[in-house]
Amino acid sequence: MSTGTFQVDFEHLIRLLAENLYSDPHVAIRELIQNASDSCVRRIAQQALFKPAIHVRIEPNQRLLIVEDNGTGMARDDVVRYLATIGASQTRQVKFSTADQNAAQMLIGQFGIGFLSTFVIGQQVTVDTLAEGSEQAVLWRSQGSADYSLELGTRQTIGTTVTIELEPAFYNLLDESTLRATIIRYADFIQFPVYLGDDARPINRMNGPWHLDGSEHEYIDYVKHRFGSVPLAVEPIVIKQQNAECSGVLAIMPSSAALKIRPRKLDVFQRRMYVCEDLQLLPDWATFVCGIIDAPLLELVASREGFMIDRPNYRALREALAEAVRGFLIRLAQREPATFLQVVKQYNSGIKQAAVQDSQFFAAVADLLTFESDIGPITLTRYLERIPLRGAGERTIFYVLNDLPPSAQQRAIVGARGVPVLHVNLIEEKFLKKYCAARHGVSFQPLTAGIAELLEAETDPQWRKLEQHCEQLGMQVYAMRFEPSNLAALAMRDSDYKREQVVDSLLKGSGSLLNFVQSVGRKRSDDYVLCLNTLNPLVQQLRDGQPSDQRWATVVRALWGYALLSSGIELTPELGEAVQHAQTSLLELALTQR
Repeated sequence: MSTGTFQVDFEHLIRLLAENLYSDPHVAIRELIQNASDSCVRRIAQQALFKPAIHVRIEPNQRLLIVEDNGTGMARDDVVRYLATIGASQTRQVKFSTADQNAAQMLIGQFGIGFLSTFVIGQQVTVDTLAEGSEQAVLWRSQGSADYSLELGTRQTIGTTVTIELEPAFYNLLDESTLRATIIRYADFIQFPVYLGDDARPINRMNGPWHLDGSEHEYIDYVKHRFGSVPLAVEPIVIKQQNAECSGVLAIMPSSAALKIRPRKLDVFQRRMYVCEDLQLLPDWATFVCGIIDAPLLELVASREGFMIDRPNYRALREALAEAVRGFLIRLAQREPATFLQVVKQYNSGIKQAAVQDSQFFAAVADLLTFESDIGPITLTRYLERIPLRGAGERTIFYVLNDLPPSAQQRAIVGARGVPVLHVNLIEEKFLKKYCAARHGVSFQPLTAGIAELLEAETDPQWRKLEQHCEQLGMQVYAMRFEPSNLAALAMRDSDYKREQVVDSLLKGSGSLLNFVQSVGRKRSDDYVLCLNTLNPLVQQLRDGQPSDQRWATVVRALWGYALLSSGIELTPELGEAVQHAQTSLLELALTQR
């Protein structure tokens, strides 16, 4: 058996790691500031009376980006151990060895590979560092190859200066506004002041409102600072469970601002350093909610640009955040109804979808939400107050889907009875189903099927005879009483389709909806019935007329054709031919009478 040794192309390996480990090259700014912060934490643990500071500056003419701190610095051995060894982390070692647990909790770094990110944006990196107790600074220089140089440094005070000679592709970091935005994005909560250029004031806030027990105004101000617009509502959150922990703020932004913010956007920090924009921690139905949190228990991927979403801590935090979002919305509905109604106005479908998927939220807001109707927006409570009782004190909610408007006949009937018709989408139809299931004596019907509830059957035997005479003409006719009286007849499908089944099929992705659409209006004529309005004078003349008279049959057939055309039914060739025959017969009758 023979053995061998792996041959490693160090220069290629370093570049490969640097360029493929990080999806956003600007992460290098985060890593440099984080290293500076950790260095300051280590010095605080050793020297309490110490004022940490981090300075970032640029030298555009020389294409240099410089990050400087007054932390512990590094001795020569530390430089070799931690800068020249991939995977070695001074911070990680200190975390496990320090007796000061408060200081340990402030430390951020852990993998020992973050410094590689500097080779994504820089063609040469120089580190000039002086450790406490060392007589001479150390200067480390590398161009991202297998070789590096060590020489005496020039730094005179304890701390570290990192100088990056930028690659041409990243000269944009020499723009102060770009650099400022990058620092704020990644390091806004670093506990030490970060100064840019000659600014006398730090550009990072160092604390979020949740770090300082801030007021509602301070939360609103920070959300505006982070997302660029004043939120409609905010909710401070603190979660502290065995496997789930976070602090921060949930927010609902105006719909105009939401166009710039991805649904369920959550800016996630860990130990005050920005990690990523997460789109999965918030519940699926909370598309109108965003937020900012610090989540110390989530497990980072190696690049620290995301989290391991299959780990128990991630799942536990997702469940806890779902409860927090639910509580936020319920409290908003109960304590700030005016604000909640403003949210509903801007996120109507999103709120209703959330209610359909979450029963506790549904129970809290079901009577507050409005629906579009032919009389304007209306809550279901106000709607039911307008609906006449039927049977044993029951009421029906009538609706049409937005893509299936009511016919002229249907509009006339509900208008005469003063019954509003809701105009809903598929999500709202599901909402109605859940609403009616939770309330005794309330049902919902698509107008095409429910219109029969607004018709009253006649019991006079004379009307039964009329129905029988029409049956001899091959027509199924019912004598019904309904308003308006000038509407002589109404065509209805005898066996109306089951809309709920169609919606369920659509949501499940079956082909039933296609079959349904293809079948509308393509049934035999005996699938439709004719309802004659007994309040109409013409229909009353038919009742008193002579069925043996050809003119009688012509008028009945003409009413049949009129009802079909007015109902909006798509006519099959057979129905079209029957309607045309009826209209032609009526014209012939009119000419004969002349």
